Amino acid sequence: MANKRDPQIERKLRPLYDALDNLNNKQAIQRADKLLKKEKDFHCARVLKALAMVRLMKCEEALAILEHVKTHFPLDESTLQAMSLCYKELLLPENIPELYETALKYSENSEDFLTQLFMGYVRIKEYKKQQQIATKLHKLTSITAYSYWNAVSLVFMGRDNPELGKVMCFPLALKIIEKSKEKSSETAEEVFRLYLEVLELMGQHERALEELDNPKNIVIDDRERLRFRLHFHKILGNVEQTNILYKQAIEAEADCYEFYRGYFDTSFSLLTDTENLHDPDFQVDLNKADTSVHEMTGLLLKVSEDSGGNLRGPELAKTELVIRLKERQIELCSFASPTLLVLEYVRKYGHKACCYDDLKLIVDRMSDSEKSELIGIVEEYRGTVKESNGTKAMQRLATLHLLLHHLGKYSDLEADALTYVLEEIKNFHQITLEVDLDCSYVETFALLYSWITCDSLKDKAVDAIKLLFSKLESFPEGAACRIIAIRLFIYLGAIVPADEVYNGLDIKSIQNDSLAHIYYPNLIPLGGFSLADRLSRQMESFYRTNEREVLECVVKSYLCGKFHKVSELFELHESLVYSISKAVFLLDKLWLSFLLSSAPDWNQIEVLLTTVREEMCAVRTDNLVDNRDYQVNDVCDSRHTEMAALQKSCSYLHDTMYVKLRHFMINSLLVLQDTVSTKSLDTMDEVVASFIRDVVDRAAELPNTEDYPIYLVMSQSMTAWTPFFDLLITIAQESRNYVLHSVHGVAVEFNLQRITDKIAELQEKVKGDLLANETLSSRHIPYLSCLMQTVGFGVLCVMCGAATPQRKKRALAESTLSTLRETVRSLRDLCEECSLTATGHRLANLNINKDDSIDSRIAFSIKWSIDEIAAVVSRILTLISSLNCRSKPKS
Repeated sequence: MANKRDPQIERKLRPLYDALDNLNNKQAIQRADKLLKKEKDFHCARVLKALAMVRLMKCEEALAILEHVKTHFPLDESTLQAMSLCYKELLLPENIPELYETALKYSENSEDFLTQLFMGYVRIKEYKKQQQIATKLHKLTSITAYSYWNAVSLVFMGRDNPELGKVMCFPLALKIIEKSKEKSSETAEEVFRLYLEVLELMGQHERALEELDNPKNIVIDDRERLRFRLHFHKILGNVEQTNILYKQAIEAEADCYEFYRGYFDTSFSLLTDTENLHDPDFQVDLNKADTSVHEMTGLLLKVSEDSGGNLRGPELAKTELVIRLKERQIELCSFASPTLLVLEYVRKYGHKACCYDDLKLIVDRMSDSEKSELIGIVEEYRGTVKESNGTKAMQRLATLHLLLHHLGKYSDLEADALTYVLEEIKNFHQITLEVDLDCSYVETFALLYSWITCDSLKDKAVDAIKLLFSKLESFPEGAACRIIAIRLFIYLGAIVPADEVYNGLDIKSIQNDSLAHIYYPNLIPLGGFSLADRLSRQMESFYRTNEREVLECVVKSYLCGKFHKVSELFELHESLVYSISKAVFLLDKLWLSFLLSSAPDWNQIEVLLTTVREEMCAVRTDNLVDNRDYQVNDVCDSRHTEMAALQKSCSYLHDTMYVKLRHFMINSLLVLQDTVSTKSLDTMDEVVASFIRDVVDRAAELPNTEDYPIYLVMSQSMTAWTPFFDLLITIAQESRNYVLHSVHGVAVEFNLQRITDKIAELQEKVKGDLLANETLSSRHIPYLSCLMQTVGFGVLCVMCGAATPQRKKRALAESTLSTLRETVRSLRDLCEECSLTATGHRLANLNINKDDSIDSRIAFSIKWSIDEIAAVVSRILTLISSLNCRSKPKS
């Protein structure tokens, strides 16, 4: 029998548990050692000591303890659970099933051990084995829940192997569910969902509809039932029945606009009669599909009449119906033209924040001539509204400005006219700050000013930031204002205030995976190395925790009977494991560990390379998933929709190339560091070829974003890296030759001059762009950052050969280091010159007026970025100096 928890043992372990709960891991180790002195075979205390070591990052020692305990075949629950927790925190869930497989040899019919073994297989997706255990559990206990575990396991087996699923897994799962669902009580809704899922997987859609129509199956609410019925009818192509369901849905929830769109889609596919005869006695038949214009207009009129004209859904539906009929060249006399209907909608709902978002769905479907007509009507109405007083008039005015911008009116204006519009919007913004107005409208004018600036008048970026900050001072909430402020700061090269604004968003954990793209990719290009290092380390911790915690949520879903959550959680787990953001964060963290070494010394770098080699095994660079949320980039001008779609796809390409670039740089160092034999150095050609294929050859696919609105530009880091591709390849190839020549004595040509000449050439180019017209161009700071990183990469690569040269090659190593030192000093001189120019710019922008503090903060940030780059250059110089004594012959 399995040993249950012994109260006496638990009492002895209580101080150890308390130390672990209080995160006092060193104290936990001390208390475990005290217990082990008294009882050498106290396995649970030994395992808890291993857990404390895991949390102190002493993973190898912890694994040794666990392997030792495993040889004693522990059976007590406390020890097994503690070992399971250790393996979870070590991200080794595949080791957990073995513990319970061994335990079951001594206690074959233990329900606890079988349950834990099932969950162990769940964590590693061993569907066949978990199905076998679920079957055994059900036979042993006759508990219905275990039969559902069996069915869910079969469903996942079938998804993994569709052929086997069709023949065996799905029919068997269906049989199990049908046999067990009558006994189900607490999980009736979940069981019914699972039942419908299996029927769908088997292609039995008609049967699924029969079950949904069965009055006995009342375990799901009406809205959920409707969703399922629509889903299955669409799969079967039952357009008429789908149309009837949409009519019934509109009758039940008349304000849901999505129902109207589905209704129109099906009605137009069934359209047989285009006559529009107005019938005041028209009655809606909810059991018959509508196949005529007369029936569609009659439904809308009836719904509008029943609601008293106070619902937005029917009003929007009228406009969409007219637009769809015009697309088919069908005249409709029951309703006004689309432009007049839009104007009427603004009159009724323009003072509500939802009005603009509603109308975006409509106006995007209009023809160009209708949009031009609408611009004229809206401008005329805006003149009337401007003469009115009150908060509602101001709110309606904000909606009209947003609508005009969305229609592209402001993009066509000349600079003078656009400046006048911006001044008008700025005045309206000041008024909204003074009156008691909904904060969403205070935000609207600030955002509108910023959007126009981002699109057409980029030289007014600072004024836009000031306006956004005036809003944030009065109303600190408002993510949209903060996001556009971050974009503007980054455009101006000011990463420090961008970081402050980003922190104000209070983005945590998983949100960084989907939202950090608005800010993080620009940190390293703009010299924010410490900021990038901090965030990348935070995200590394999150991703490690995610791999463990999401799987535990899957286990809880089984235990609670929430079977539909299992698939969702596995999808979440996979999306985060293969996240492109994760790859970027992890590779940046590894690369920055070289650049930001607190005490640059080659001995420390060698230790670091060993650690990086281990961590690189966990970095995935292929089949990456894009979890980033692009909806935060609100496309204000409808003409930028296509541009936004292109930028979304190109952003994924950009980050994929960035991942491959970082992977190439780190892999090159790892290849060069392995100097035991020449075989590992032979892989350098493969590393370089992969870089050329995945990065260099694809650089032309990246779009030129110079003309893009600022709010659509994600990152320019790969654009800045492009001029350095050839130099990176040269560094990798020449460093390989140098290691072969210096360490192994192979007669190959090594030409350090090729590297230094290219660096000098690129440095002159960067200097000319950075210090053009005796001012510092913040837009070219990314090129200085890339130059510094390239030089750092070159130094690290070459030093792999200079660190351990043959005795007769030590003079060559000293000469090589001397040449590298001069190159790095030249780069340091450039940084000092840029820093002096930035200091002068900062002094020129110092002002005691609060309104001008934005200029000062931008100037300070630019100076800070240059100093950060210079600090890394100094570290590189210190690293070179650390090798002097090793390259000189001993006296």
